[in-house]
Amino acid sequence: MSPTAIPGNLILQSPTANDPLLDLNTQPSLDLQFATSKTLNDRVSGQNLITFSRSTTGTYVDSNGIIQTAAIDAPRFDHDPTTGESLGLLIEESRTNLVTYSEDFNDIAWTKRNITFTSNVATAPDGSTTADKIAPNSGSVYPADIRDTLTITTPITLSIWAKADGFNVINLNLSNYGDSDVEDAFLKVNVNTGTLVESSGSAGGFWTSYSITPYPNGWYRITATTTDVTDGGATVLFQVCEDDGSQTITTGDGTKGILIWGAQLEAGAFPTSYIPTSGSTVPRAADVASITGSNFSRWYNQGEGTFIATHEETSTRNVIGAVYGGGAQLRLFSYLNTTRVQFLYGSGTGYFGYSSSPSSPPAYVKTAFYYDGLSYGGTIQGLTPSNLTTTTAPSPSLFEIGRANNVYTFNGRIPRLTYYPYRLSDATLQEITS
Repeated sequence: MSPTAIPGNLILQSPTANDPLLDLNTQPSLDLQFATSKTLNDRVSGQNLITFSRSTTGTYVDSNGIIQTAAIDAPRFDHDPTTGESLGLLIEESRTNLVTYSEDFNDIAWTKRNITFTSNVATAPDGSTTADKIAPNSGSVYPADIRDTLTITTPITLSIWAKADGFNVINLNLSNYGDSDVEDAFLKVNVNTGTLVESSGSAGGFWTSYSITPYPNGWYRITATTTDVTDGGATVLFQVCEDDGSQTITTGDGTKGILIWGAQLEAGAFPTSYIPTSGSTVPRAADVASITGSNFSRWYNQGEGTFIATHEETSTRNVIGAVYGGGAQLRLFSYLNTTRVQFLYGSGTGYFGYSSSPSSPPAYVKTAFYYDGLSYGGTIQGLTPSNLTTTTAPSPSLFEIGRANNVYTFNGRIPRLTYYPYRLSDATLQEITS
């Protein structure tokens, strides 16, 4: 890594093993190691420079894979539910769970058909004994399910946690009989193996996308998203099927069944963290994180600088970080889809952009952005940096994390954000993002 002059007022950090971002030749003035520290503290100053807010509670996964609830205005540091790996700061937009009873399936809002229902029979993904069982009755029955009718908008995402308990296959079904294309949309998943059995769409057809995420103790969170539905009333149902996906049950005995917990229906083209409800729809407010005032000016250099981010690879338009002020907005790391990242740097309405596309982005990618008064540019995953001429650089006074000007929320996890008060070389940018 080529040497870089270090400003005299910069506090040098001790490098850690195998951490190129803390090489003594590339000292940052801001280093937010969210995944490592699980705090908002800046490693350089040792202080929390971030103003964080969320006007409601929010859920996250702890290091044991258990769903926990963060208090109002408390940041969420999420984890991989199976490995316990710390994934960093979770930033999400506002969402509402349209299911009025997400855990209490015994409520009359949920209609039961041909099942024996048992409340609070097992440990749920949040560690409480609130998981319910739906077990097909004996004899030949169809259908064996639990259902609720809700008002929906499009796009819409349906999700639930499920666990095998005698039967293995659960069907997530969304029916809108006012829409001829969506009279029987289904997603059948084997929650013993965590595999798809059959779908009426699944990335081509009704369901535009789905996911099956393992959680501890045999649980899976299943999500299904669609844009192919007319706004209005729709029936959500969770149905027990035979292992081959058959919806007629011939081996039921009223005891064997499937455990369910945490139903969620949210308006949006991707799933977000769980929002518990008990009697009404419940909103989760957006996460808002920013650095302003003297907390901003202490590390930001107007003349030149470099931002480095490690962030989750997502499939929606969003902004990982942005600085702006005085009427000018600078979107850094504007991630537009799974294969493009855009850097915007300009004044007033004169924005400029650059797009880079790694051929095979991993689950978490590294992105770099630089400016030096005459040019700006960046790279992702070690690609050759783009270098573009810029106009007069704006004079920002605010750094927003995971959004820009209160829009384009990131909707993902950010393990690390680092800033250097000088322009790193193209070779260095490629090396530290590889």
